[in-house]
Amino acid sequence: MTASVFRTLLHSSLLLLSLAAVPCLADAPVLGIKEALRIPAYLSMELSPDGKHIAAIARKGEASKLVLMDTATLTPRFVEIKRGTMTNPSEARWVNDTYLAVDTDEGVKMVDLDGRYILFIGSRYVGNVTPDSAGRARILVKRYYEPTYAARITIEKDESELVNFHMPGKPVWWVFDANGDARVVTTISTAFWSDSTTFTHWYRASQDKPWEKLVTFNYEDDFWWPENLASDQKSLVVQSRQGRDTRAYFRYSLETRTITEMLAGHPTQDIYVPDTEQDGSFRLVATAGMKPSFEWFDPAWAAMQKSVDAALPDRLNVIEGKLTSKLLIYSVSDTDPGQWLLLDVPSATMRKVASAKPEIDVAAMRPVQIVRYAARDGLSIPAYLTLPAKTGAIKPAVILIHGGPAARDSWTYNAEVQMLAARGYTVLQPQFRGSSGFGKAFMQAGYGQWGLAMQDDISDGVRWLVEQGHADPKRICIYGASYGGYAAMWGLVKTPELYRCGASFAGVSDIAYMLKGDSDVNARATGRLQMNILMGGAGRDKQAFDQVSPLKNAARITAPVLLAHGEWDRRVPIAHGRKMYKALKDANKEVEWMILEKEGNGIYHEDNREKFYGALFKLLERTIGPGAPP
Repeated sequence: MTASVFRTLLHSSLLLLSLAAVPCLADAPVLGIKEALRIPAYLSMELSPDGKHIAAIARKGEASKLVLMDTATLTPRFVEIKRGTMTNPSEARWVNDTYLAVDTDEGVKMVDLDGRYILFIGSRYVGNVTPDSAGRARILVKRYYEPTYAARITIEKDESELVNFHMPGKPVWWVFDANGDARVVTTISTAFWSDSTTFTHWYRASQDKPWEKLVTFNYEDDFWWPENLASDQKSLVVQSRQGRDTRAYFRYSLETRTITEMLAGHPTQDIYVPDTEQDGSFRLVATAGMKPSFEWFDPAWAAMQKSVDAALPDRLNVIEGKLTSKLLIYSVSDTDPGQWLLLDVPSATMRKVASAKPEIDVAAMRPVQIVRYAARDGLSIPAYLTLPAKTGAIKPAVILIHGGPAARDSWTYNAEVQMLAARGYTVLQPQFRGSSGFGKAFMQAGYGQWGLAMQDDISDGVRWLVEQGHADPKRICIYGASYGGYAAMWGLVKTPELYRCGASFAGVSDIAYMLKGDSDVNARATGRLQMNILMGGAGRDKQAFDQVSPLKNAARITAPVLLAHGEWDRRVPIAHGRKMYKALKDANKEVEWMILEKEGNGIYHEDNREKFYGALFKLLERTIGPGAPP
C-alpha cells in the first residue's frame, strides 16, 4: 500500500467516525454552574512508548488519582502506591515502558505499572539521558536544594550524581546535553540596593571545560534565550524577537557568538515549540494567534496531522505516539472541554478513550467567533465573540475582560463564556493592547496604559458590538477578574454610559497600592520590575495613578456593583477588595461584597463557585434582564 493510498483510507475512516459521533441538536436545559465548572473527570493522558498503556490523572471525589489503561481494552484502573503516599498526583510522564514519574503533593515519585515505589525523584523529572557504561538507564531530575538543583539518577542502583555548575550567580535556566551535563546555564543577579537585575548566559564545551560568558543583559532588554543544544554541538537553538516583532526560533553559533539563521517564525504571531527531540532539534512548532495551528517539519507527521484535522474539523488536535503503531489524540474546541481518542495506525481505526467533562452537552454549546475591530487610534483589536442561540431581538451583552494584563484569552472551551451564552447573553472578549501572543509592538502599546488606551480598546469594542447589531446598547454589563476586575470597575467610572452593571473578582482597585503592596509579585525583584513596566511606574507620580484609580474615583460609579475576593489571595491581596467596598459604601453606592473563604486568585471550591456565579447571574438578570435562553 502506498503512502498516499494509506492517507486516503485513513482520512475516510476518521471522517466516518467523526460524523457518526456528532449528536443531534435538541433543546437543552440552561448550563448549570455545577456542571459547567466541575473539575474535569480526566486532567491529562499520556501514551506509553510501546503504545500498550495510557497513564491518566483522574478525579476521584475531591482528590486526583493515577489511572492506567491497557490500550487493548481501555479499561481504567486506579493505581495506589504500595509504599508511602501519592497524594493528589497532578502529572504522570513515562520514563520507559514500565516506569512512571508522577508529580504529587510530596514531590515527584517513580512507580511501576503496579504502583510499586521505585525511587524519589525530587521536584521535577527532566527526562532521560544516555545509559551509563554498564548500560543502565539514567534520568535527569531537579532536586530541591541549592546550589546545584540538578542530578543524574541511575535507576537500577538508585544512585544520584549532582550536576555541579561551579559558577557565580543563581542558576535559573539550564540546557543539558544527551549525557545530562549542563552545557548552557543562565544565572540571575540583582543589585543589593535596587531591583536592577541582569541575566548572564554561560557556556562550556564539555563537563570538564571552564565556563565561558556568552552575554549579560538587563531584565528590561529584549534578548535571546537558549532552548536547546543543536545536534552539531556547535550551535544553540534560541528563542528571540530581536530585530523583529514576533517571537521566533534561531540558530546561535557558539563559534562566532552570533545569531545566524531563523529556524522557525511567523510574521504576525508569536510561536512556541511544544515538542523537541533529544538531539536538540524540534519536530513541530505551534502558533500563538487567535486560533493556534501546528506545523510539523516531518512530512509524515504533517500528513497525519492533516488527516486527523480533516476528520476532527474545527478543533485543536494534539497527537502523540508512533506513526507505525498507535497515536493518542487530545482533541479540544470552543464547544468541547476535550476528549482523548486512540488511533490504531495500521488498521486505521479510532476509539474514544474518555471525555474530560462527559456531563457537558457539546452540541448545546455555542461556537466562538474570531473578530477584529478598529480602536480609535486605528489599531486593530482582535476579540472573541460568542452569540447565544436565541434569535430575534437584540440581546443583552457581557463584556468579559481577561486578567494579566500581559496574558490573553484562547480559542478553547471557556465555562464562563458558555454559561453566559446559555443564559442568552452575547459575550465579547476583547484582546486589548498589552495582551500577549500578538507580537512585541502590540504588547508594548499597553505599557503604562492602564485605564487609558487599554480601556479605550475595551470601550471601542463595546461600541463596535452595538454597531454590528449584536448587543442592546441599554443592556450591557462588564465583568473580569484580577486585571479584568480593575478594567470592569474603571469602565464603570470612565464610561458609565456604556454599562448597566459591573462585577469584579480579585480585582486591582488602585495601581499605586498594587505597586507598593504585599503581593507575591512584589516579593521578587523581577516581579517588581515587571509590574513597573506594565503599569508604567517609572517616572509617574501618585497623582497620575489616582486619575485612573477605581478606588479614588468610586464616587463616580453609578451602576450596581458585585465585588468578590478570595481571602487567601496573594497575587491581588484582599485589601484591594475591602478598600473598594468601603469606598463604594461610603459614597452610598449599590454594591454587594463577597469574601470567598479558602480561595486565592481563583475560585476552586464548588460551594464558592455556586455562591459567586449565582450572585453574578442575579445581578445580570436584575440590571440587563434575562437573556432569553433557548
